[in-house]
Amino acid sequence: MSSELFMQTLAPSSGERILDIGAGRGKVADRVMKASGGAEIYAVEPNGKRVESMKREFPAIKSSAASAEKLPFPDAYFDKVYTTMALHHFADLDRALGEVARVLKPGGSFVILEVEPGSGLGSLFRFFGRVIGEKMVLMDEAQLSARLDASHYFRVGSTSRLGARYIMRLSRT
Repeated sequence: MSSELFMQTLAPSSGERILDIGAGRGKVADRVMKASGGAEIYAVEPNGKRVESMKREFPAIKSSAASAEKLPFPDAYFDKVYTTMALHHFADLDRALGEVARVLKPGGSFVILEVEPGSGLGSLFRFFGRVIGEKMVLMDEAQLSARLDASHYFRVGSTSRLGARYIMRLSRT
């Protein structure tokens, strides 16, 4: 259900340039590529070992090691950008939003799939974050909407709840 709704919200199509931020090992990027019928898929992931794994398993994805706060792409390069279950890992959310806005074409879509902090899954994320010593910033829909509004880069188009997760579709202003 959540992957279907995510794909409907992202609506990838042939000829588009799409960026996955925090791509992990590239499984979602591969699904987006298949669903698009011919989009150019790029993926960034700060963990170099995951990037190497992605390059081996999904060579058609243009993958590189990079953080959301410093994207190695030209201005207004992408039609769509998305992040799935990774926003809470961004070290500097405001800087990352600025970078997404920089690489996304005006009117382009930014789709976020994120964990609801008050859910059991949110508690589990925080627990494992403490165990591995990683600072995570989990925000609910209202908190994230406020941060996005304050950035002045995006306009919230739609939000859908998926139990312990939510999906937001934004437009670049």
